[in-house]
Amino acid sequence: MHSLRSVCTLAACLAVGACVALSEEKPAVHVMSLQEQAETLYDLNVKRVDRLMLPAMRNAGIDCWVIMSREGFIDPVLEYIRDENGEGGHRNAFIFFDDGSERLRRTVIGTHLPGSDSRIWDEILSYPSDYGEEGPSLQPELRRVIHELRPQRIGVNQSRTIGTSDGLTVEMRKHLENAIGPRYARRIVSAEQVSTEFLGTHIAEEFPLFEEAARIGQLVHEEVLSNKVIEPGVTTVNEVIWYAYNRMHELGVVPGYPVTLSVNRQGERVGGPNTVIQPGDLLKTDIGIIYTGLYTDFKRTAYVLKPGETAAPEGVQIALDNAVKVQDAVAQVAVPGVLGYEVKEQAEAICAQQGVEANVASHSVDGFIHGVGSWFAANWPDRTSVRSTFPVRNGAFYALESSATTEIPEWGNKRLSFGTEETVFATPEGLRNFIPRQEELYLIRSQ
Repeated sequence: MHSLRSVCTLAACLAVGACVALSEEKPAVHVMSLQEQAETLYDLNVKRVDRLMLPAMRNAGIDCWVIMSREGFIDPVLEYIRDENGEGGHRNAFIFFDDGSERLRRTVIGTHLPGSDSRIWDEILSYPSDYGEEGPSLQPELRRVIHELRPQRIGVNQSRTIGTSDGLTVEMRKHLENAIGPRYARRIVSAEQVSTEFLGTHIAEEFPLFEEAARIGQLVHEEVLSNKVIEPGVTTVNEVIWYAYNRMHELGVVPGYPVTLSVNRQGERVGGPNTVIQPGDLLKTDIGIIYTGLYTDFKRTAYVLKPGETAAPEGVQIALDNAVKVQDAVAQVAVPGVLGYEVKEQAEAICAQQGVEANVASHSVDGFIHGVGSWFAANWPDRTSVRSTFPVRNGAFYALESSATTEIPEWGNKRLSFGTEETVFATPEGLRNFIPRQEELYLIRSQ
């Protein structure tokens, strides 16, 4: 999980925002400065806490959500709750309590805390310096607050299958139980439903920001898969990958996951960082960025023209066309209320009727690249977690990841699994794209 501090570390030399474009024909893409990105994330956090947390807790039947965190292992949910400071601390407790009013009571106890001008926290409590034989401790103040609140159900970040809802460590759970005593320890329950609803619901202000993030990512994809970067017969896979990293560094954004470039040569995967890109290769990039706390995740594909060619083999374009048909099927059936694994099954059935061999393995995208919302995937709880049993949520963001397998006549009828991935969001009418999807192959010229 990358915070805005990670952005600053990777691109500290960048001082101002910029408008950049791939070429004169492309519209400029605005990239906020690091300061603007940080301030925007903090503003989003405040609005999300104000609007989303109370309904999420009430829907889960939890009146007290306690997030325990410690130096060296910060609960991942805190990235989307904190303001400008105070996610760390030696041992901290972040407490949200529903007292029946229209605003949660918000208390943080610990060290390295936010300032008094915090827009999130009502009570900011340091440990008293003279408690305990072993010195200052979180436990006495935590005990006092919980006993004063008298909660009925105490939610903690513990989940069997969703990692980002499982931030409570074994020792910090012991610390919490020792602090509040057996009476309240028996009231501890998983806050998985709270965290998944809180993180998986998007506020209106996030939509234009996510589109902006997708356009920045698209710019990187397009540059990477062009003659600006690739000289067939000379450029290696590793050189392309590092160009992508350096370009993101220049733009003031960080990768959401490791950049990959796959090479398919006449129907066979070839690989290794030192592989030289050749005419006739089919190239696929998988690049995502983090921007104002939002993750993008999508793929783009290019064909390297052989001397004398002006287009890719017809069979390769047909493979892309079939892959787009799979996207259409997913977009059609992924309406709010349908379970994730049902989206996969229904979309693949539609494709089978069309004679397209499809595979759907899509995932939500929110505060994490593999989000806490529903996944359009097989119901494998010990691998992809229970997210494939979650319903599609209106307004949720998704990486529509799928593939179609097609025989390529020009490659001796070898079967090509053509994978695509697009950034989309859910509406009552189905999925909609944030930016135009790829329907034509990018073309890279040979000298």
